[in-house]
Amino acid sequence: MTIDQLEAFLAVIDNNSFHLAAEELYLSQPSVTSRIKALERELNAELFIRSGRGISLSDSGIRFMPYAKRMLRTYKKARLVLEG
Repeated sequence: MTIDQLEAFLAVIDNNSFHLAAEELYLSQPSVTSRIKALERELNAELFIRSGRGISLSDSGIRFMPYAKRMLRTYKKARLVLEG
């Protein structure tokens, strides 16, 4: 699990779109999709339900979201501490 994967996961949630998350992160949409799929493989869980009308969080995604937020917040705090 990487910080990049967590950022992509939360950006997709915030934007309700892989495409808009990619724009926000200055990445290509396939790159965001790849990060999410790698995260799903590592967690052995489907985080999003993909349908013709868009995406929604799966039950696993809903349960994982607070942990992803906490990990990213902790990472950012650690960087701030170390940067001075």
